Amino acid sequence: MINTKCNIILAAMALMLAGCATQAPQKDAADSLAAPAPSYDEKTDELTLDDVKVSCPNDSKWEALTWKKLVPVANACVKSKDWNKVEKMGNFLATHAHLTPWGPYYMALSAEGRKDYPRAIWMLELALKKDPKEGLFHYELGRIYWQGGDEANAVKNMQMASDLGPGLTEAHFVMGQLAMQRHDYSAAQTMFQRALKADSKHVPSLLGMSELTMANKDYAKAEDYLSRVVSLNPKHARARFALARVQEEHLKKFSDALKNYKELKHMSASKKMDEPINVNWDEKIKTLEKTLSQAEKAQVTVRTPSAERKVE
Repeated sequence: MINTKCNIILAAMALMLAGCATQAPQKDAADSLAAPAPSYDEKTDELTLDDVKVSCPNDSKWEALTWKKLVPVANACVKSKDWNKVEKMGNFLATHAHLTPWGPYYMALSAEGRKDYPRAIWMLELALKKDPKEGLFHYELGRIYWQGGDEANAVKNMQMASDLGPGLTEAHFVMGQLAMQRHDYSAAQTMFQRALKADSKHVPSLLGMSELTMANKDYAKAEDYLSRVVSLNPKHARARFALARVQEEHLKKFSDALKNYKELKHMSASKKMDEPINVNWDEKIKTLEKTLSQAEKAQVTVRTPSAERKVE
């Protein structure tokens, strides 16, 4: 069974990795409504479900689409969790574009949506037989193995997903988290940077890098990463609190820290934080104001020599 740390990762994945779909590259031939070409020799570009621009159809006109046109439509049905239609589209692709991996891939997602994990694994393994180097399929396998408690196969497939799919942000992030847990900071940095190369606004990876840089006592970089998180998500209470503490305790930027503590107090009072933090903000602010006042007085006090020796 998965240990406590891996359960934490699984919980994060459940929120963040609710399913990933991909869109094949488009060519002029894909614009026609001819029958799907029974060939597959193209690498895909990863596309998360949030990027889907089409809607899941209510009719069967999708059956006239090429397989390249059908892929984003199937993605939309995955996003809307219409598993019955996803299954139908998977079967259609398996029949009309049998050399491509997309038929078994969508049948795997449909099976996962119905919590039929053995069938989902079987379908994904079939998809991998058609394209062994598609990182997306390893990523989905990793997610399913994790849900089933098979940590070894989950890690194995997540690593392969990260190695094969440069755009699979979440796969890089998960491997970074695992590296952090075993204190392999070099590997963690590599994985988090892979994730940020794929998506520079990926908040979990920015937080991972802030944790890593603090572990390495590089507090200036930690401040930078935490500032980026707060800029992307101003309501992120823990990131703002961590930023204020780094500024106060390590960088001695008392004025900046005080500003963040006051903002946290205001956000707490108006319930604008994404989660509550049990801190006495008034006491924290009062203590820091006193520290800031003492620091400013120390800077102002400059002794001037009472007499200068003149050199003849």
